[in-house]
Amino acid sequence: MLAAVMLLAGMALPVPLRAGGGEHPGADKVLIIASYNPDTRRMASFISEFAQKIAAEKLPYEVLIEDMGCKGLSEAPAWTARMGEVLSRYDKKRLKAVILLGQEAWASFLAQPDFPADVPFFGGYASVSGVMLPDSRNGFHTRDWTPETIDMEALADSLGRGGGYLNEYDIDRNIELIRSLYPDVRHIAFVTDNTYGGISLQALARERMRDYPDLNLILIDSRDGEEQASARIAGLPPNSVLLIGTWRVGREGQYLLFSSIGNLVSANPTLPVFTVSGSGIGSVAIGGYIPQYRSGAAEIARQIADYYEGDTGAVRFIPTAGEYQFDRRKLKEFGIADYKLPTGSVVIDSMEAQLQKYRYYVVVFGVAFVLLAGILIVVFYFYFRNKRLKIALERREKELIVAKEKAEESDHLKSAFLANMSHEIRTPLNAIVGFSTLLGEDALSAEERAEYNSIISKNSELMLTLINDILDFSRLETGRISFVYEQADVYLLCQQALLTTGQNLKPGVGFDFRPARPSYLLETDVQRLSQVLINLLTNACKFTEQGSITLAFEVQEERNRVVFSVADTGCGIPHEQQAKVFNRFEKLNEFKQGTGLGLAICRQIVLKFGGEIWIDPDYTTGARFAFSHPIRRGE
Repeated sequence: MLAAVMLLAGMALPVPLRAGGGEHPGADKVLIIASYNPDTRRMASFISEFAQKIAAEKLPYEVLIEDMGCKGLSEAPAWTARMGEVLSRYDKKRLKAVILLGQEAWASFLAQPDFPADVPFFGGYASVSGVMLPDSRNGFHTRDWTPETIDMEALADSLGRGGGYLNEYDIDRNIELIRSLYPDVRHIAFVTDNTYGGISLQALARERMRDYPDLNLILIDSRDGEEQASARIAGLPPNSVLLIGTWRVGREGQYLLFSSIGNLVSANPTLPVFTVSGSGIGSVAIGGYIPQYRSGAAEIARQIADYYEGDTGAVRFIPTAGEYQFDRRKLKEFGIADYKLPTGSVVIDSMEAQLQKYRYYVVVFGVAFVLLAGILIVVFYFYFRNKRLKIALERREKELIVAKEKAEESDHLKSAFLANMSHEIRTPLNAIVGFSTLLGEDALSAEERAEYNSIISKNSELMLTLINDILDFSRLETGRISFVYEQADVYLLCQQALLTTGQNLKPGVGFDFRPARPSYLLETDVQRLSQVLINLLTNACKFTEQGSITLAFEVQEERNRVVFSVADTGCGIPHEQQAKVFNRFEKLNEFKQGTGLGLAICRQIVLKFGGEIWIDPDYTTGARFAFSHPIRRGE
């Protein structure tokens, strides 16, 4: 509630107003009765302006404020009794004036049967036209309430001394305006909401439209619900125009957002929209003939002062003047030229008006935005700078970890290499040294000497193979080896690899060659492809004691590759060890001769070709190695 204020004659400034709850004995009163919360901006503005004017007129009256608490239209039958309860709390002899703010309070007061005729009363934010409130003794349903319009000014004059400003809504001028701009109009859709003001405007529209029998009146009411209203607007027939009365309160008594009128009309965006009350100006309405709204606070204070100075004719009603208002943006959108508008029309730029209204806020928010943007830029600068440093540190940390792991791996590989080499070199070297010594003895027969020479030769070749493998792997891993591509028949290459490795077959083991085609030309490095095939075949020979070794190839044009495979019937490779076999110096059987580099070399060559190499996990009768070679390089 507002703080209490006493307005006494001779005071330069008003002291606080007192709100509700009774009167101060011995003082004359001016009672302000608000339809709803007097702390709202509109009500508070009126009260503040009135208090200042009363102080300026030096009237020795106490100003009291009462709130009727009118919330929803469903309470309308109780408003008359509620107004009677408010008035009963005050001594009528001490009342110098009653001011009714809002249409609900205005209608409730005019329904009082026995208010003293010599006490002036005044309407604020009230209208010339209105409707009588429903009788609480009868069943009342908000949606079914369709009262007839009445002249509230004439009713007030019949009760006593009424005055103040009354808003006057002119349906006829709006119809004439619509017809002048849209001569083919046949339907007027009139929009109102779930408020006393909405019911009053709807009643006025029904009464005035009787003078236009050629026009069809379509009532669109928020009491039916917003969705229903939107659907009815969407389904309006051709040659229709929308005329807005009020649109603030929905079916359930909830206040509608400012944007809700835009959402409502969006169902039929090409529909011309006009307004009788000013609602929709600046959003959806082209314009209309609307009242020049005034609070009338200063005029009411002056009428009270003049009345008690002896001018009995001072208390009178002053209907607000009206004017044609239009939104320039909507005029342009609907192609309506200024010369078509009535003389004296006011054309406003809704965007500019809003900017003017909120210029202070725009400037404040603009400055705040610039400062905030500057702060954010600085914050983001340091944030991203620290983030980059953090990422760089994390990257370097990872690089150090990788380098450490590589160093440890290199150290491990070096140890493995030395262990392997010491073992692999010692075996042929011992044979070479030993049998070379034996060759120096004179007692050797020619057969023995030939056998020793053969052993020395084989072990020399073994050492040469070992050294070549090491050099090949080193060059492949460091990229210091170049491939020479040429057209070659893979059928012949496979046959040559079988012939080269045939001497390694053990008794009872044979080769099985299964080519997909009798001849197929492939662009490849013949030496390196042969090396992969020979290594895989040699490996199969080493671990196959009986059965067969199968070499095959198939051409997969749709996948741009040739797939070679070498399958054996040997001991096979356990699943848990299959991922290791392509590692350097990896030997699954330490008792078999070899460096552990053969499969690693195969992998390096195949990867350089652009293919893949793998072990078939579903092959169970031994081991099956497969690798792919691209048909067209670069794909």
